[in-house]
Amino acid sequence: MRLSLLLGRLPGGPDPEISAIINDSRLAAPGALFFAMPGSRTSGENFIRQALEKGAAAVVSGAEVPGGLREAFPAAAFVAAGDLQRLLSSAAAAFYGRPSEKLKVFGITGTKGKTTTAYLLESILARAGAVPGVVGTIDYRVGGRVLAQAANTTPFAHTLQELLSKMVLAGAKAAVMEVSSHALALGRTEDVAFDVAAFTNLQSDHLDFHGDRESYFKAKARIFDLLAGSPKPARAAVVNADDEKAPDLLKGMPAGVRTFTFAIDAAADLRAEGLDLRADRAAFTLAASGRRLPVRLNLLGRHNVYNALAAMASAFAGGLTLEQAAEGAQALLNVPGRLQRVDLGQDYTVFVDYAHTAAALESVLGNLKLLPHGRIITVFGCGGDRDRTKRAPMGRTVCALSDHAIVTSDNPRGEDPERIFSDIEAGIKGQFSNYELLPDRKEAITRAVGLARRGDIVLIAGKGHETYQILKDRTVHFSDAEAAAEAIKEKR
Repeated sequence: MRLSLLLGRLPGGPDPEISAIINDSRLAAPGALFFAMPGSRTSGENFIRQALEKGAAAVVSGAEVPGGLREAFPAAAFVAAGDLQRLLSSAAAAFYGRPSEKLKVFGITGTKGKTTTAYLLESILARAGAVPGVVGTIDYRVGGRVLAQAANTTPFAHTLQELLSKMVLAGAKAAVMEVSSHALALGRTEDVAFDVAAFTNLQSDHLDFHGDRESYFKAKARIFDLLAGSPKPARAAVVNADDEKAPDLLKGMPAGVRTFTFAIDAAADLRAEGLDLRADRAAFTLAASGRRLPVRLNLLGRHNVYNALAAMASAFAGGLTLEQAAEGAQALLNVPGRLQRVDLGQDYTVFVDYAHTAAALESVLGNLKLLPHGRIITVFGCGGDRDRTKRAPMGRTVCALSDHAIVTSDNPRGEDPERIFSDIEAGIKGQFSNYELLPDRKEAITRAVGLARRGDIVLIAGKGHETYQILKDRTVHFSDAEAAAEAIKEKR
């Protein structure tokens, strides 16, 4: 496809045939269109020459490139653009043939629950014969086949459009997307034609990026503007009516968008009644459209009832029946790293969960306290080079809701673990004594399992499905589930 067809304009000069769209100069090949994107540590503009030397046919950057490069590569096209993210999105959609317009696209945003809701919705759509594709935090997949491990919850626009294109080629009829606040703020989903957009909840997170909670909320709410601008004929918004931001969302919903609400406590279009939360299931009655259907989930806890409601409401808004929605939700057995049980026949329970904010920990621990148990022992930490304001609240939450807490390393990245521990202790020192510090995560997990007695619950929080740990100078293999299993075996 010619460059002019992708960008819609050219300031004169060459109009080469484009074979690929990239933002990593190492992937450059003859015919590639290289977007020299700004980065957190360096800029793509520093790698323009490298891309051209490897055969890139065109470069889009935020500033005019030095004249020397134009002279050295006279056959290449050079384009200066003000909004690289927006141009990357539109160019990628055109290059891959606007694949989202060939799929029924479900977008899920919110602080908590996106991944589990996506798994539930995937299960519903699969049982209805839609061969769904999924773009999410754990991986990118279609029809249950993994296409790639997830580098970002919502990838860069060109990667996203390529994934959607692969789903179309694989015969998918629907796509389920976890849509992060970063992606919405950075314009990665601007050219995705959504059919249904769901909002799970809003808690404080990613304030290091967004600055304040209101900006974070506005980034999340952007999905409904994209929904309103979609060319799809029957666009629908799904909103958690129990969330404090629901009135703002519903009041500000763009014209032409149908709304469906779900709730446990408030009045809603789909409501869960008569909750029965047990150690092996969560059951309730689904009240919707004047009907009542029994639902029994294999997932645990009140928070997963919300996730199931979000998925079922999305499916219903997308044209499936309530029976199809309930049947598909009940068929899902588990979600990796979301209250994932590590069971080797021991007489205590070990869960691995991705909870990494105070609100998420409060939700998970609150649900675990409703289950039959002895003591609750929690292992947790906070990521380095991320929002420091959430560390003290996380410490307070864990110590308040656990019988014993073990503070350890999460992904320290380039930050000194001692500073992370100091920030956490600022919320608990002098107020709680039921905690200890063990920097080595494997040692901390082994310690927690060693402390567990019959009937106790061990919660290992923060990393969930991740199989790595990011240290200052390297990334190493590490799985909480594997470490827990090894500790259980050693204890025997």
